[in-house]
Amino acid sequence: MRNFLIVIFLTMLNLCLYIPCTAKDMLFNVSFECCDAVGFVEKIDNNFCYKAVELANFVSLNKIPEDHKPQLSTQTQISSDMIDRQRTIIIVFIIGGFIIVGFMAVLYVMLKKIKKINTQLETKNAEIEQQKAIVEVKNNQITDSLNYARKIQDSILVPEEKIRQWMPQMFVYYQPKDIVSGDFYWFSKFENKYVLTAIDCTGHGVPGAFLSMIGNTLLHEIVNIKHVFKPDQILAMLHTGLMLALNQHEDSDSEDGMDMSLCTVDSKLHRFQFAGAKNNLYVVQGDKLKVLKANIYSIGGRPLRPDMKVEFTSYDFMYDDDTSIYMFSDGYMDQFGGAENEKFNTMRFREMILANRNLPMEQQKQVVAETMANWKGNRQQIDDFLVLGVRLKDLVVDEPKQIEN
Repeated sequence: MRNFLIVIFLTMLNLCLYIPCTAKDMLFNVSFECCDAVGFVEKIDNNFCYKAVELANFVSLNKIPEDHKPQLSTQTQISSDMIDRQRTIIIVFIIGGFIIVGFMAVLYVMLKKIKKINTQLETKNAEIEQQKAIVEVKNNQITDSLNYARKIQDSILVPEEKIRQWMPQMFVYYQPKDIVSGDFYWFSKFENKYVLTAIDCTGHGVPGAFLSMIGNTLLHEIVNIKHVFKPDQILAMLHTGLMLALNQHEDSDSEDGMDMSLCTVDSKLHRFQFAGAKNNLYVVQGDKLKVLKANIYSIGGRPLRPDMKVEFTSYDFMYDDDTSIYMFSDGYMDQFGGAENEKFNTMRFREMILANRNLPMEQQKQVVAETMANWKGNRQQIDDFLVLGVRLKDLVVDEPKQIEN
């Protein structure tokens, strides 16, 4: 680019030098035809062409014959006009040349800036690609860790097929929002007593999964080791244990906890008991759906009032073969969807349960899954989904073991 500007400048300079010399040659030709004054003009320096013309006119007018003077005056005037026009052309070319050179200089500077910017962009792009590669590696590592955590979390959930060995007519609809879930269910059997619960931990994903591990450990200790089966007592002990585990007290900032519904079924006495922490239980008998209300506070976390004593209400019912119970977290009802992009809500959930109450439980699970898929469509799932359904029929009854003396 720099060499190109130099060539342009030299070309304009040669042009400027060429045009004045041409005008001088024309003047000499006119004078040569008129008189011997041309010899005097040829001795004048080329840089003073215009002054030479005036001097030649003076000499010619004083030495040439009288009859040649008018002709010489006319030709001299013509030459002077030609010189003026050429001088104007020269000025125009010079100005135009400077404009072109200036434009080329500006263009050169802009091209240099563009080149510099492109170099910087290439550097930035290389850095972005490097960072992208690092992020992808980290993301793969995190995903692998979460997938492994999912395996651990799944291992604490009793498989649905195993629960059916004792409760043949039941289903579990379990759909985490993320790889790991804050919702989980828990099942245990001791002699003729079945303990089944659906739990919704604070948050979802990794935080909820941590709480689910704590909840699973505490339930195992309370039910399987201490053999506590009354739902209200289980919830009270779980509440105390979670507060101790999370170091929750009046001055603590921790408000993490669990919302849950828990049911104990005695297959020999045909009796079931229920207690809930913010999550209700639905009982379907015939064509009626009854809602068993849970208490208004959660497991763990700070109470609504500092002086509030956390106690849980227990429901006690006898059941028959036409009785079904449903436990759930709030994720299913809170999911947005439909034509108006609104929540599924509890009313639609109750209608769905009642409309399909006579179907086998496996088909009810399919209805629950398909209904949510159609409702949600392409929208993002906003929370974990958990729905448990059990028809209290054909439950396994164990014979009491004989105690040997």
